[in-house]
Amino acid sequence: MRKRAVAYCVTGPHIQLAAVSIASIIEHYQDVMPLDILVVVNELGNEEILKLKNISKLYRKMNVSINIWYPPEITKQIKNYSNTRFPEVTLWRLFLPSYFSNYEHILYLDNDTIVYDDVSNFFDLIPDEKAIAAVRDFYFSVVSATEDSFKYFGVRTMKNYFNSGVILFNVAIFNDLIRPEDIVSMINTNEYLYLDQTILNIFCEKSVELLPYEYNYQKDDHWLFDWAKNVNPLKFLEIERARENVKVRHFVEFDKNSMPWEHLSIRDCWEKDFWSYLNTIKLLSLKEEEKNEKNL
Repeated sequence: MRKRAVAYCVTGPHIQLAAVSIASIIEHYQDVMPLDILVVVNELGNEEILKLKNISKLYRKMNVSINIWYPPEITKQIKNYSNTRFPEVTLWRLFLPSYFSNYEHILYLDNDTIVYDDVSNFFDLIPDEKAIAAVRDFYFSVVSATEDSFKYFGVRTMKNYFNSGVILFNVAIFNDLIRPEDIVSMINTNEYLYLDQTILNIFCEKSVELLPYEYNYQKDDHWLFDWAKNVNPLKFLEIERARENVKVRHFVEFDKNSMPWEHLSIRDCWEKDFWSYLNTIKLLSLKEEEKNEKNL
């Protein structure tokens, strides 16, 4: 049996976002094969961990197992890292293949994602010889036609610079290509703006399968229709087509307070779904607690 898993890296403040993403996976999962969801956490209390692990039960998908893990020991070798926008938890994803080397494929997802397809369909998207599969970063995909800032990111071109919020790891190939010690060295000796993302782009530039935009749809309609359309009309059309068949919605910030949890209005169908999932999780959890209290 081919061992496959979905993985998240979570700190306390992002627990609700991770719960929404996990719920979307469980709701759409139709495969009869077991699925492991690996959640690497710190700063979570026992009650929060239990609630997170209980989501598969709430959705009555008992073949989905949610497992909680501490960060890999090697992350303790990260020195003097300080970035208020991208905390150290963003770097943990780089060590997932070595940490969970018993899996054949690992689908890493950022916490701020919603999945709209059965993830069992995702794992075959990566060729056997490639280390990872990923989607081009929307912003750099649009601007690199006129301003290719590759020299600031250590890659040959930003036209293929991918976003690290959705990464499909071919575990054995990735581990053969990159040693965890080399990753630590890169972290400790570089200050790239998007450190985890840029490290992956540098190491995997020749071993990445670039997926269609719908597998990591990163921006809202304001970004697409009011900005991207004017900057790069051809790329706009390509992204607009992906908008009609989104597999993973990834909430990447564009304007200030543009994330669903940063404002009161509901601006599109994806924001509606975010609140719907969160509401469902909390209501089901409340009913479960009331049921348990009655049985005491």
